[in-house]
Amino acid sequence: MNRQGDAASTTMRNFDSNDYAVILTCSDKDKHRHNETFANELAPGFLAQGLRVRSLDYLRDVRAVAEAVRDDRCLFFVCFNGFGSELMHSAGRPGTLESIFEYYGKLLFDFMHDCPVHESMAHQIDSVGKFRRLLSTDYTYAHIARLLGVKSVRVVSGITFPNTVTEGQRPHASRGLDILLPVGLSSSDNTRQRYSEVRAYKGRVFREIFESVTESAIGDLNVDPLIQTLLACQECGIHFDMRNADVRFLISSVLDFVKFERRDRLVSAINHLPVTLISDHDVRERYAHTKLNFIGQRSFPDLLYAMNDAKCVVCPLPHQTGFHERALASFTAGASVIAAPNEILETHFVQGRDMLTYRSEEELAAILEDVLAGRLDLESMAHSGRDRALTQFPSTTIVDTIVSVWRRQLS
Repeated sequence: MNRQGDAASTTMRNFDSNDYAVILTCSDKDKHRHNETFANELAPGFLAQGLRVRSLDYLRDVRAVAEAVRDDRCLFFVCFNGFGSELMHSAGRPGTLESIFEYYGKLLFDFMHDCPVHESMAHQIDSVGKFRRLLSTDYTYAHIARLLGVKSVRVVSGITFPNTVTEGQRPHASRGLDILLPVGLSSSDNTRQRYSEVRAYKGRVFREIFESVTESAIGDLNVDPLIQTLLACQECGIHFDMRNADVRFLISSVLDFVKFERRDRLVSAINHLPVTLISDHDVRERYAHTKLNFIGQRSFPDLLYAMNDAKCVVCPLPHQTGFHERALASFTAGASVIAAPNEILETHFVQGRDMLTYRSEEELAAILEDVLAGRLDLESMAHSGRDRALTQFPSTTIVDTIVSVWRRQLS
């Protein structure tokens, strides 16, 4: 066993000057630099506790990762959305693989924001060993992770990004954008097409659930499509095994279709207003005869800089029971936040003072008309929301949780 088994008995010992933690990133899988930004926000918190941090790209820095996992001075690892949790080690017998973290006795803290059973998260489905400490920013996602078999799951808050947005609270008079809408606008038709070739009985049943849930969720922003999918399967008496590929296909298709349909309806409802869009696709031709403005796709750090030049940011959040980096980024950048229904935001922020929530596309259009007419005190709201977000959701909270859990393993 490595240092974690031989450490001093006191759980509150200070870090040695040679100790360090490794934050795993992957530029090949993080094209918008979300995880890189999270890593840059967490690192100062570890340094403040006397723990050095190394940031390694686990696909490009393979040798360095292999050396760190064997190094007694490396105390633990941190990753994001499971990327890195899938790393395996030959256990000595032909054809036998084991998690490198399990094999070398290292804890891996996984700061996870996305749905663990979405198809985009398939890489982490088998990362359920005792080595993994899942830190989920969504209550429903945390429950689903437990059903997947993840041994250790904690619900944690999201974080703000003051190390990325360093300019602080810019006066709104100096901001160049009235309304910013950062949103992916992929076509929902691609998702529905995935059911076009379904022939098996189970596939047909799942297609009917897909159609029923999406029909109810698209027009009502208060409906959580993930919860509705679970309820639909429960009502039909369907065994809902989270590890089953068909179940994960159903969940993924419902979430994707509802997300993109809602966004299309949103943009259609406000296209008569001079709103600035940042999207992952060039949709200027689709909205050629509207008042919408378009600026090119941005990395996550560059998106924060754009938010810092906006008076308000519309956040069409895709999930309702967790924190989302887009809203917390908007608060950090000092923009007024106008968000879709989200239980967490509505619990921690006061409506009208810290932020606004729209319950329908029509209500959003009315709010934005008030914004453009100067009928809302956006600057006061932005100040209040930013102060509350920075106070309640600093990155040091996650760092404290990680260090506390790691120290507990020593006792």
